Amino acid sequence: MSKSSSRASRMNIPVAELLRRPGSQRELSIQAEFEDLATSDAAVRGPVDLQLHLESVVGGLQVSGSATTGWRGSCRRCLEPIEQMVQQDLREMFGSAPTDDETYPIHDGEVDLAPMVRDCLVLALPIAPLCSEDCAGPAPDAYPMNQPEATGEDRLKDPRWAALDALRTGQ
Repeated sequence: MSKSSSRASRMNIPVAELLRRPGSQRELSIQAEFEDLATSDAAVRGPVDLQLHLESVVGGLQVSGSATTGWRGSCRRCLEPIEQMVQQDLREMFGSAPTDDETYPIHDGEVDLAPMVRDCLVLALPIAPLCSEDCAGPAPDAYPMNQPEATGEDRLKDPRWAALDALRTGQ
């Protein structure tokens, strides 16, 4: 069995028995791989640990719990590699007649948890990762981040605009 098909079989959960009895519950613990789960600046690394609580409700199935995994990326200031953990709580609905962007589908008595986990983790990954809040960048002496703001006439004296300044003053 290939890695992707074994992942798919672990993420497709039979729920027909739960749906027959509203109010019934089931605890679920799953570990799955998502190799291609990334944003432009961060990517999931290693397995995703899912601790889930499934509960049959009128009109579908409520899934709540948490997803925990590691991620890697590069610091947006110094470009050094970063590896950290992320834990994201989730609470989603599955239904036989899903509505767009509000519920996930139930097909043939099974739910596919993969789209829910993907959506949850992509939102949990950092948009602009930092190795630390006080990261000064690759060469703080060459490119200082906190320069004093120019005031008055000095603010207008940018050498790149010298030719335009000369036109403006008629020199």
